[in-house]
This record gives sequence, C-alpha cells and structure tokens, in this order.
Amino acid sequence: MSRGPGIWQRQILERLARGKVVILTGPEHTHAEQNAIRRAAYTLEKAGKLRLISHRIHGVARLVAVPVDDELWNQLPTRGVYGLDGKIYRKPIGIILHPDDGEPR
Repeated sequence: MSRGPGIWQRQILERLARGKVVILTGPEHTHAEQNAIRRAAYTLEKAGKLRLISHRIHGVARLVAVPVDDELWNQLPTRGVYGLDGKIYRKPIGIILHPDDGEPR
C-alpha cells in the first residue's frame, strides 16, 4: 500500500512547483530510470496533478510534464497515435522546447 508519492513523483512535482515544465527523460538516465520516471509521470497525470505532452527536443521526441493550470501549455493540441501494439502514443507537436530551461522557443 502506497504511503504517498515516490521519489520520482516528488522530484517531478517539486520542479513543476517552481513554475517550470519538466523534460522527463534524457540520455543521462538509464533504461530502468526512464521507465520509473515515465511510470511516475503517468500516475501523476492520472491523478490530475500534471499534464503530459510530447515534444521534439534536438530532433528526439521527449515526454514533458506541464502544470495543469498553465494556460499557454494547455492550449496546445494533443494528438494520439495508435501503435502496432494497439496502444495510444503521444505524437510530438511542433513547438521547440529549450532543453536547458524548459521554455518554448
């Protein structure tokens, strides 16, 4: 039985509380860490604590967490794409996100 947010969930929520969007995974994370971070983010999204969108950063699609109440980010359209496995995946939309500070460019 869970006793609250896990370590990855706390880190994501802390960064969002500082008013930034959070680029969730990158090449500095191991495969296991990327899976744990994504799982934490999907759980937070399901609980309504954030919104997940997909962006291309340096040509690579990355999952990005944005605050639920952020008007700019929540105006962006989201697109789902069905994979060969039948799951729905997020398709990147056409905004360039600066990887250093999480600000749109």
